[in-house]
Amino acid sequence: MSRAQRKPKRSARDVSVGGWIAYWNGRLVPDEEIHISPWDRGFVLGDAAYEVTRTYRHVPFHLDWHLDRLLSSLQYLQIDPPLTKEQLTDLTLTVLARNIPRLGSQDDVSITHRITRGVFAGLFAGRPTTPPTVLIICRPVTSAQFATFYQSGIELKTPSLRLPAAGGIEPRAKTQSRLHHVLGDVEMWPSGRDVLPLFADVEGYVTESVASNVFFVKGNRLLTPPDHAVLGGVTRRLLLQLAEEIHLEVLRRPVHLAELQGIDEAFITGTSFAILPVRRINSRDLQPVPGPVTSALTAAFGRHAGVDIVERSRTPA
Repeated sequence: MSRAQRKPKRSARDVSVGGWIAYWNGRLVPDEEIHISPWDRGFVLGDAAYEVTRTYRHVPFHLDWHLDRLLSSLQYLQIDPPLTKEQLTDLTLTVLARNIPRLGSQDDVSITHRITRGVFAGLFAGRPTTPPTVLIICRPVTSAQFATFYQSGIELKTPSLRLPAAGGIEPRAKTQSRLHHVLGDVEMWPSGRDVLPLFADVEGYVTESVASNVFFVKGNRLLTPPDHAVLGGVTRRLLLQLAEEIHLEVLRRPVHLAELQGIDEAFITGTSFAILPVRRINSRDLQPVPGPVTSALTAAFGRHAGVDIVERSRTPA
């Protein structure tokens, strides 16, 4: 059995089970005992990397891919990780095992890793005087919250905020600073609808949405922005593999906003929900929802994960 699909092992340490259990700087503690310094650079500056993995049937899904991306993000940020990938894997499985008793048979969790550079050494000081802060926490994720969107789709709208075409923060690094995502999301709030921002760069080429990658279907071709321009999503990586397995032609290339007038389908991918169809982009409605390619890839994902994600979202917990 691969480490990505390995069952969590129980920890021998005896800690309180009154709340969710987390790993925090070398200890397993209830969430309420976590205390982040007000001078931690992750809190003050967003100077940190993070990663979110989810479980299916209480088993982490592609944990190895997520930890590889976490370590790659830390390398980009020049933060020396205090733990090896093997240690992070074992700690993650331990934290998960301590929290599984809180879950029902239809419940799963998201597992979040956050590693900051540590605490400020002084007002204008350089290197922190403390080791990096390491936090691993679990929170429930229920498929039911996505049930409506699997069936009727999500709406995307391009915000006024544009991203640099080149020369900015490396988009492939999953850093804690998500201000552009936040501002794009805030711009959607007045609509009163479930609308996600569809980001584009200053030249009008599509990048991604909030915590999700974007795909478009045009004829028999699956289009997605090039790897160097977007976060290397774990679900995106898997979907690109599955697309080849079901003999879809995949094009990783720039997609301009103007080109979206001619697409047949669209969907977004992300760890929590896997795949969600898009029903509307800006002023253009897409039909049917979900489209045939989106449905085929959703089914392929379910076979790979061993879970029918759409059906599971309809099953009471």
